[in-house]
Amino acid sequence: MKLGVDVSEHQAGLDASAFDFVVARTTDGTYQDECFASFAPHATAAYHFLRAPSEGTSIDAQVAAALEVLGERRVPVWLDVESPAGLSLHDVRSAHHAFTSAGVQVAGVYTNAWYWRKHMLLADVSEFGALWLADWRDNPVVDACAPIPDPGAWPRPWGMPTPAVWQFTSRGQAGGVEVDLNLAR
Repeated sequence: MKLGVDVSEHQAGLDASAFDFVVARTTDGTYQDECFASFAPHATAAYHFLRAPSEGTSIDAQVAAALEVLGERRVPVWLDVESPAGLSLHDVRSAHHAFTSAGVQVAGVYTNAWYWRKHMLLADVSEFGALWLADWRDNPVVDACAPIPDPGAWPRPWGMPTPAVWQFTSRGQAGGVEVDLNLAR
């Protein structure tokens, strides 16, 4: 198993070089993450926090902002699908299409099972690539510098494919910085 982190300006100063994979935030809606450039040398992928158009910005404007942050760097992008305003399947399809039309590979969707079932009505996640599932269970505090404790059985959410990446805690610690920890097979 590989251990990775997803990072944004909330983890400014984190040394991400020790992780097997790093997913760095480009944007939240049209807001451009100030720390993407500092994480970019270690980033194996990026993510865009997709906002519902009802929150004041179009999908095309969001993708344009993410592309601006990426610049010439072409790493796969994950679509972070968890906006509290609620996203539609059309929104996710539009973002996927806009990224791929710009020559950017969409790695897949980051979400949790409850959100996907409620807002996407169990649509097939594989339409967008792989599944990166947030399933924290008891959300343990985990020191990323120590051997990772067994987080339990790999999640198998009903009506969804087996995740390629599993975010198993939002309470990881690395060099004094709190960070989400993820496992990939």
